[in-house]
Amino acid sequence: MPDINTPLKILLVEDNELNQKFALAVVRKLGYQIDLAENGLVGLEKFKSNKYDIILMDIQMPEMNGIEATKAIRQIEALEGGGSHIPIIAVTAFALEQDRKNCSDAGMDEFLAKPYKPHELEQKILAVAQRFDIL
Repeated sequence: MPDINTPLKILLVEDNELNQKFALAVVRKLGYQIDLAENGLVGLEKFKSNKYDIILMDIQMPEMNGIEATKAIRQIEALEGGGSHIPIIAVTAFALEQDRKNCSDAGMDEFLAKPYKPHELEQKILAVAQRFDIL
């Protein structure tokens, strides 16, 4: 179970309504706060104006895809200096080894293939939170 004394604030960047509802329900059940962005462009704007602990990033979206959004986030972090780095978990149906490499090359920290089970998302969030000393 999550540490309720350290509620994570998560940004979900996902364009598919069914996938949105599923991820929102799982994350809320864990006791974490979650915001929704329906594409990478909206996700980038929310990243700029809010503080998140973790981003769950779909890859294929309209307006701006997850690869482009991640590269933009990493560029902003580099310009701001100070070593800031928000963990980004790729959540995608594109699960080939080349897809994983593309996500990693863009600056994503973890990878979760769709479809996934609630406990798989929970495990990935907790692993990233522990790895980046968020919890």
